[in-house]
Amino acid sequence: MLKDILQGDYSLIAEYSTEIVDIFDRENLKCIYASPANQRILGYKPEELLGRMCMELVHPDDMEHVCRELQEGIARGNGKAELRERKKDGSYIWVEVQGYLITGYNDYQEILLISRDINDRKTAENTLREITDNMLDGIVLFNKAGVVEYISPSCEDLLGYTSQELKQRIKLELVHPEDRSQLVQVVKEEIKNQSFMRVEFRCCHASGHYIWVEAIGNTLVDSNKRVKGIILAFRDIDARKQAEQRIQENESKLKDQYNYLNTLINNMNEFCYTYDKDFNLTFVNQKAIIGTGYSKEEMLGRPIFDFIHPDDRENVHHIAKERFQNIDPGRYEHRLICKNGHELLVRVKGAPIYNHGEITGMVVLSDDITEYTKMQVEMARLDQMHMVGEIAAGIAHEIRNPMTTVKGFLQLLLRDDDFSGKREYLEIMIEELNRANAIIGEFLSMARNKKVDLKSCQLNQVIRAMAPLLQADALLADRTIILKLDDIPELLLDVKEIRQLIMNLVRNALEATPRGGMVEIKTWQENDMVNLAVKDKGEGIPDEVLEKLGTPFVSGKENGTGLGLAVCFGIIERHKATTDIKTSSSGTVFTVKFNCSSMKDEPEILFPA
Repeated sequence: MLKDILQGDYSLIAEYSTEIVDIFDRENLKCIYASPANQRILGYKPEELLGRMCMELVHPDDMEHVCRELQEGIARGNGKAELRERKKDGSYIWVEVQGYLITGYNDYQEILLISRDINDRKTAENTLREITDNMLDGIVLFNKAGVVEYISPSCEDLLGYTSQELKQRIKLELVHPEDRSQLVQVVKEEIKNQSFMRVEFRCCHASGHYIWVEAIGNTLVDSNKRVKGIILAFRDIDARKQAEQRIQENESKLKDQYNYLNTLINNMNEFCYTYDKDFNLTFVNQKAIIGTGYSKEEMLGRPIFDFIHPDDRENVHHIAKERFQNIDPGRYEHRLICKNGHELLVRVKGAPIYNHGEITGMVVLSDDITEYTKMQVEMARLDQMHMVGEIAAGIAHEIRNPMTTVKGFLQLLLRDDDFSGKREYLEIMIEELNRANAIIGEFLSMARNKKVDLKSCQLNQVIRAMAPLLQADALLADRTIILKLDDIPELLLDVKEIRQLIMNLVRNALEATPRGGMVEIKTWQENDMVNLAVKDKGEGIPDEVLEKLGTPFVSGKENGTGLGLAVCFGIIERHKATTDIKTSSSGTVFTVKFNCSSMKDEPEILFPA
């Protein structure tokens, strides 16, 4: 069964493994397979181990422990143990054995044992034990069953008991009755969370009186994070506790005030931080830590300018210098850089910190107004779109009717030989009418509520179907289009609107890209998002245009109306997608992110344009 697998297609795994792989018959516990690693680690050739009992090489002192672990492991189907195994030369080495019970055909069972050499680790542990034997602090090691496995000699000097007496009385009877519940709770929490423990309690000395001790401990876990035991270090702090008690009585009121202020500051909705005369941070509250993503250790001691957007640093430095000159600059705004690279826009106010009449630092309060500012920009864009929609709905048909009449007469004049000399002018007039009609059509597409016909389809198929038309546009403009389409799931899309979205984005990219350049269309899946990106090789979008992108009549093109992107944003909104625009001097990437999960149960929905 398993032996045949390891000797067949998977033989290389066992033969070249750095760990020993052995298989034993479940019924008689005899070896039926031994990997070559046995010779490298124990000195036995595989054929020398075949037919031998699995316990034959175990050290006599480990036999009882290993038998118990073997029985428990067979009962639950797997197990793990550390033991000493005899090498061929007669010496012993420590190994860690992981076992699995494998059931095959007709309920035939085999035991798979994987062993690795931990002799160096065990040697290090023994060396560590020699160190602890000579420490001044008392060291006690408990196993997971609560049995004491080691007590250092210094425990005898600390409490006056012999090691044998301590092993017999190491339970809670030595702990002061008033401290027992606290100690039990701390130990339980440590075992549960596998965390560092530090606790102080009173312990009974051999002479009958109680002394204060400080215990520092940690949970010992194996590679699978299972608890193996607890190690505790004790030291006498009786003199320190008596001094602390006297000091505590005098500091009680001050501590209460400090706790109140600390709680108040850390529960503020504003970022609160202080910095010294060198502009280095000396305090940050919890809101600032959570908001920026940095830990307190990563922020304290660093200049405040390390966390400010490069474009805002000069202005903030000027204002900070004014504050130290006792000049109040009032409220102002700047951008913070979070640990993940995101930008936060904050509104700042500050005040000086005085020490003996001298300004030694500053305290600053900052409101995060990032989302508020975005909402203001979006509301302004929606107001403009709404206004455009109202205008379009009110006058579009009234304009189109006379335009149609004028266009008809111009077309008749084109057929009249008397106007053959004016043919060029007539064609220009018809072309301009067509352009005006197209703009009105785009107005109407933004103005009316559109019923989105969502159907399950492949975005890649839509792009491939449009590829010949897009390539033709690119060739006419002396550009090239490259498709990079990864495997993506189907989405609920309105195919007609998605075609218009792709056409508008690609044509914008072609116009931005210089002759001979390339436009890249890319799709890929990232978590629950399907991304569609159109990348050009243009000169980038100016900041003043980028902020208002999608607003009608705002465009980075010389003769652009801005209506194309406004239509795109409407399509994106109706599909409950989001946009991400990254631009630089080397080009712009316009990314549309479709949410796979949020649209799965969406039928036909009426979205306002």
